Amino acid sequence: MIKIRKPSWMLTGLLASSLFVISACSVVEQANESLNYVSGATEYIEQVSSAGAELQQLASQAVNNAEVTTQIQEKIDHIQAEASEFSQLNAPAIGESIHENLVGYNNQLTEVINQWETTIVEQGFTTENWEKTGIPELISNINSLSDPLSGLQNE
Repeated sequence: MIKIRKPSWMLTGLLASSLFVISACSVVEQANESLNYVSGATEYIEQVSSAGAELQQLASQAVNNAEVTTQIQEKIDHIQAEASEFSQLNAPAIGESIHENLVGYNNQLTEVINQWETTIVEQGFTTENWEKTGIPELISNINSLSDPLSGLQNE
């Protein structure tokens, strides 16, 4: 009886091509995760930045119009909801440091907002209280991360 040997190179080639396909899929998946994260984080930064600009404008109006305080509270609630939702995103390895910075600013922003809400209840809305909050600076810090974030799209 004659044994027919299958060439081992054929098996090796099949194994190598399978590994190549699997690793290519992994690279594509990582790229998609990075793009999804960058897109979500960019959208978040834009929303917070826009809300921050609106808050600044409303704050100047609130001194003369107590009804504007309600609109400010709505904007603040919106920012807090966005911050909470963003914190749930999973950052890819390449974006971890930016994500950590954003989450850190979110935590600071939430803390400052909670303190400010207490101040409004106790003292009412004043320009001085608004300026002391640090909210505009924190929103500016969040906005400053948009450039490094957009750089992730190129990596």
